[in-house]
Order: sequence, then structure tokens, then C-alpha cells
Amino acid sequence: MAFNKLLILILVVTVCDVCGLHAVPPSDNDDPGFEDIFKTNKKSYENVPIQFDHPLPKWLRGTLVRNGPGQLEIGDRRYNNYFDGYAKLHSWTFPGNGSAFFSAKMIKSKSYLSSVEKKDIEPYLTFKGVSPPFDQVEKFQWMILNNDDMNVNVFNYLNRTVAISDIWRMYEFDLKTLNTIRDIVPQTPPSKFSNIGKISEMSSAHPVPEYGTSSRFEIINTLSLLPGSKDRLSVVRIKSVDTTEMVAEFETEKSHYMHSFSVTPNYVILFAAPYTISVTKMLKTCSVQGGMVWDGNANTTIYVVEIKTGAVHTLQTETVFVTHHINAFELPDGRIVMDLPTQNNPFAFNYFDFSYLYNKTTRMNILSMPILKRYTIDLSTKSVSKTVFKCGPKAPCACALEMPVFNENYRHMNYCYIYGQVINYNGKGFSHIALVKKDVCNNAGDLMYTAPHQYLTEPWFVPMPGGKDEDDGVLMASAFDGDKKASYLLMLDPKTMTVINRSYMPTTVPFNFHGRFFNDV
Repeated sequence: MAFNKLLILILVVTVCDVCGLHAVPPSDNDDPGFEDIFKTNKKSYENVPIQFDHPLPKWLRGTLVRNGPGQLEIGDRRYNNYFDGYAKLHSWTFPGNGSAFFSAKMIKSKSYLSSVEKKDIEPYLTFKGVSPPFDQVEKFQWMILNNDDMNVNVFNYLNRTVAISDIWRMYEFDLKTLNTIRDIVPQTPPSKFSNIGKISEMSSAHPVPEYGTSSRFEIINTLSLLPGSKDRLSVVRIKSVDTTEMVAEFETEKSHYMHSFSVTPNYVILFAAPYTISVTKMLKTCSVQGGMVWDGNANTTIYVVEIKTGAVHTLQTETVFVTHHINAFELPDGRIVMDLPTQNNPFAFNYFDFSYLYNKTTRMNILSMPILKRYTIDLSTKSVSKTVFKCGPKAPCACALEMPVFNENYRHMNYCYIYGQVINYNGKGFSHIALVKKDVCNNAGDLMYTAPHQYLTEPWFVPMPGGKDEDDGVLMASAFDGDKKASYLLMLDPKTMTVINRSYMPTTVPFNFHGRFFNDV
């Protein structure tokens, strides 16, 4: 009898173990399908109906647009870095009646059209060059033709929607069809300085709204081609794609690469890391990255520009590199607060080299992770203090977020919630990606979402009209299912960071950089 009982117990335990094995989610030690989102996909779609797992919120009305590379080679040539891929737009439109539509189209830039016609990559300015490399004649052309591949972000100026990059130009497109309309080079406001031997080309891919107006602020880096002549940095107000105003301009010893910046009701704040542009090196290497110089022993300079007067305050802080600013606001005592995902250096750009992306062993190695910090600037004492945010127990990687977004209704205001993407959230490499919610008011509110073999891009927070809480809304992200080899649009509940909806796409949506939701008006 005792033996029979023991046999039954063993069988029960065995059955439980087998059931338990089936209940365990797939292993997250592999990355199936990861390379598929870093490949060319030129397929076009226009307002194709798509279905979601669950009914859509009735208040969700507008279009989410994502921008990123869509074509990585033409003819026998290919780009060396994903940043250089020809731009492709993807959109998801929600009329508010429960239906949804998907579109995808290449941006018909001058460089793209001429390259397609020639069946070879034309020698326009590139981030990392091409393989096979340009010959001497093509390198000479490269020095003349500027980059016009707007593959980074999208924005809206008085109902004119544009694709932008870190270059002082843009491509207007039709929000409903994604058709390219025209190339636009915004007017550069007159300068009090001489422009002899200068080129005003570099800008920011993240214009920031001005408090209380429909205008946006942008920066322009003016590079000097003459030895002994200084570079220049300008803060510009863009009222429309055809109307710009100079807010402030000042000369600098070197031009600093700045992908974004911060704005409060009274100030524009620029973080000039010791990552500078050498025109000589750029021409010699025939790439933007080859012309960038990092000085790890130099401080980061902070320029605080008074919006009303154009006066510039210059401060110094630690050696740190910042790609994306989040939000900034002013305290009652006049101090300026800004939140930034910081890096010890700019070398994360190398992660988008194809030699890294296509090498499973190499992409397991992440040299550094972002560190989320809050900087407080006191202009009265010319001092800068910083606080390093701690992660909460429910999301131990939340302080390493990048691609940050938040509820835009709280821009220029004190706020609590940041949403972002964490690459290498578990220490297992580039392909292991999580979406997080960072509560900067109470780290107990930190949350995260991840699932094995799901590759998630930058999220976007869409606030619910009339919402009472800062996190009332929906969080959207373009995603790729590595097991199904299929792209989908993911919707999360921002309060819980749990899945509330998803819709699979009729085609692969390549890994994209930035985008935003445009409300129906």
C-alpha cells in the first residue's frame, strides 16, 4: 500500500513538472527574426484596412506616423550604417468609428530618386559611408551634395506635415496618403555675423514647441570653412515652414553635435557635449561620423538662452553625452529643471553599424547603458546640480531608458511619467528590448513591458481627451514578432504597462527611429 501511494505521488509530481514545462514562456536567450527588421522593404500601401484584437477607443482619432530607413542598398552598393537608409514613412490612421488603416511609402527625396534612376547610391552626405566606397570623383561630388534623406522624425507646422533630420531642410508629405509633396529649405534668418566661408546646414531632429504659441524652436549649427574663423550657434523660432525668426546667435570655438534640446516658458537650454564636428576630418573620411571628435576629458557646456532678450548664459557640467532631451520646467524660485538620459560617450551610434547588427555574437556586447539624470540649473549662482534617478522594484531597468516620450500636455510643466525604450534590459544584448514607464515622482510607480522575441521601437503616448490623470491615454509602439516574423502595432495601458490591443501588419515595418500622433482637427 505504501509503495502504491509513493508511485501515485511520483506520477502526480511528474505530471505537474510536465505541465509546468509547457507553461514556461519561450526562452529569451535567442533572437529569432531580429535581423529581419534591419532589411530593405520598399513595399507601398495606402489606407489598407487593418483589424485589432479588441475594439478601439472611440476617442482615438488621428494618425500615428513613424519615420525610419526603408531601403539600405541600391545596385551593388549598400550603406555601412542603418542611419543612412533611405527614408520610409509608416502610418496608422484612426477615424474614431472603430476602424483603422495602414499606409507605408518611401519619401521621394532628391537623393533617393536620383539613386534609383542611376541604379547606384548617389554620393550625397552620409553618416558612415558606403560599400564599395565612393571613388575620387564621387568623393568630390559628396563634398558638394548635402544630405537630404529625412529619415529621423516627423513634425507639423500649421497643418503642414514634414519629415526631418539633423539637417536644416525638410520634406513635406501628405498626412492622408504619405505622398511626398516637396523639398523645403526653411529661410535662415539674417545674421549679425559674416557668412563668408560659412555653411549653415546642421540642425536638430527634435524641434520643441514654444510655450503658449503655435511656434517651434530649432537650432542651426553654422560651420566655418576658413581657418581661424569661429563657428556659430543660432536659436531660431519657426512660425511656419516659410517664416522664421532669430532668437539668439553666438559664436563658438567649435560646433557641437546636438540632436535635441530643452525649452521652458522662458528659456531654451542646449547641452553642448564635447562631441564636435571637424570639417577637415569629415572631408577626409567622406562620412559624418568620421568627422566627429569626442574629447572625454572636456566638460559639457550648457547654454541657457533667454527667449525674450536673446541673452545667453554659459555654464559647465560633467563630461556627459546626451542624445534626447525629455522635458524641462521652471521651479517657483526660478531654477530650471530638466530630465535627460545621459551616456558616458557617444559610441552607442556604432550599434547601428551593419557589422554589429548582423553579428549575433557582437550585438550581445553593449558597452554602456543610459543613465537617467535630473539637472537643476540656478542662473543666480551660475551652478548646476544633478540627481541620478533610482529604479523601482517593478522595473529595475527603467532608469536606463532612451527614446523618451511623455504626455505632451505636460510639456514645460512639472510632471511624473516618462515612457521609453530600453535596449539590453536584461543584459543579453541589443535584441532584448523593453518598454518602460519611469515615475520621476515616486520610483515605486516604475513599470515595464517585455516579451520574448518581441522587438519594440520608441513608444508614443496619446492622451485621452479630458483625462484627469497624467497617464490617462494609450501607449503605442511599432513592434516585430520574431517568432511569427510579422510586424504589428502594439497598444499598452500606460497605467499598468499591459497589452490592451494589437494589430498585425500586411508587411514588415523596419526598425524606425521617431514619430508622433497627429490628432484630427
